[in-house]
Amino acid sequence: MVTALLVESAGLMLIGMGSVFCFLWLLVIFVSLLSRVTQRYFPVTTKQSPADNNSSSANTLSPSIIAAITAAIHQHRQPH
Repeated sequence: MVTALLVESAGLMLIGMGSVFCFLWLLVIFVSLLSRVTQRYFPVTTKQSPADNNSSSANTLSPSIIAAITAAIHQHRQPH
């Protein structure tokens, strides 16, 4: 009785795990094909804006922002 139930449960487990494996395998193949088709017919083009050429001025902060950040850090580090 118990052996028959164990054999049946093992069979159901194999069927379930096999179906999940097949589904995931087909999903990976489908997504890979979709990615290839998308890259082939709709390529991603990057545009450089004039602001990208002058990166040194784009990364600077104004002195008031630096002062506010410094004050916040100083206030956070003070013991309460």
